[in-house]
Amino acid sequence: MRQSRRRFIAGTAAVTTGLVAGCLGTTNAEAPGSTETEPVQASFFVLSDFASHVAGDALTVENLVPFGQHGHGWEPGPDVQRRVFDATAFVYMGQGFQPWADNIVQNVRADDAGVAVIEARRGVDLLDADGDGDAHDHDGGENEDGHEDDHDEHESKDEHDADTHTEDDHDEHESKDDHDADTHTEDEHDEHDADTHTGTDPHFWLDPARATVAVENIAQGLAEVDGANEETYTQNAAAFGDRLAALDDTYRERLSDRTRDTVLVAGHNSFQYLGRRYGFQVEALTGLAPDAEPTPRDVRRAQQVIDDHDIEYILAPVFESDRAARQLVTETSAVEALPLTPVPSLTEEWAEQGWGYVDVMERVNLPSLAKALGTE
Repeated sequence: MRQSRRRFIAGTAAVTTGLVAGCLGTTNAEAPGSTETEPVQASFFVLSDFASHVAGDALTVENLVPFGQHGHGWEPGPDVQRRVFDATAFVYMGQGFQPWADNIVQNVRADDAGVAVIEARRGVDLLDADGDGDAHDHDGGENEDGHEDDHDEHESKDEHDADTHTEDDHDEHESKDDHDADTHTEDEHDEHDADTHTGTDPHFWLDPARATVAVENIAQGLAEVDGANEETYTQNAAAFGDRLAALDDTYRERLSDRTRDTVLVAGHNSFQYLGRRYGFQVEALTGLAPDAEPTPRDVRRAQQVIDDHDIEYILAPVFESDRAARQLVTETSAVEALPLTPVPSLTEEWAEQGWGYVDVMERVNLPSLAKALGTE
């Protein structure tokens, strides 16, 4: 078995599930007699975390996206493609999520570069981008979601991102500005972050059951690349799958005895998989793109949601501006803003503590959701 210790590097920091491994370009010492193997490159933090658990000690896993950056809004330099061309395998979500990753996959295949391409999203049931309709797989075909309970609640179709526009600043131009801003934001930003081929919400990994499918896809892909360690990858994927199942059970137990059924996210609409999985309604300030700008109508709608559902706690996405959340706390009956994240990356603090996807879901998202839903 190869003895190279796993790592995944993000920008200038190399973060693993258990430790901060060092700076970009550093390598972990090889065990005596081991064989150097080119790393597996991943296009998104969550994928690097999943692949790291599956690879164990058999392969090195690196995250191509700089530390603290969103994997779907970031544009890489030419060195990124070189790193993929030198890799054993390239793990990416699937076509339509990261255009730069799609381009690299196309180039790898066109040049017959000998790099295995692993699509983590293959076979995962995806929800419609607007929160309506049935789930679809990544090719756009309708499927029954065999992993989750049935819930009839869906998110609002008008949702968009966070800012601090006020009524006083914009009311006299509201009709025209709202129309222009909404049209511009939806057309220009939502398509950027949604699956551009199927009109689906890409944030499936926030549902532990769907995340398990991605882990299994990664294990199968690594086994095809490195058949000598197939049993290792299968066992590691099963063990991590058990951890995801335990996470799912914890969420169900913690959120079941709630006093509210609606939460308000003062940011982009990336949490409908959580709402659908655990049976609560998610209202978001903006649409799927994290860089979308809200309109005065978005802010007023959020204020109405707070009034209608007696919301005490605003959920503020960690990697977005908290200005809108603070504004809503100041101007409404809400008392506090709480952190929530779709886990596009790690903060410095989380990285220093060696957290991965499961840790953030347990220690950041779950306490905030429990408080917002009134289970505490």
